[in-house]
Amino acid sequence: MGHLLNEPVRAEHDPAGRLTAYEWRGSRYAVEEVLKTYGTPQDGRVYRVRVVGAEGVAVAELGRDRDRWRLRHVFSA
Repeated sequence: MGHLLNEPVRAEHDPAGRLTAYEWRGSRYAVEEVLKTYGTPQDGRVYRVRVVGAEGVAVAELGRDRDRWRLRHVFSA
């Protein structure tokens, strides 16, 4: 079971626009892999990603509405 958070994050992208990392509560998490994407650009997209941070590996679900990113859920990997 994941933790529902719905908190804003600062996302980082590569030159092609792909999500590479995000910063949340003062910690940086590198995106290793996008596992799943769903939703539409008009309604907002949701990305389930595998991330690595100081605490280890986790799976996070990020929501994107235009250029605003939010951390929706965190699941232990």
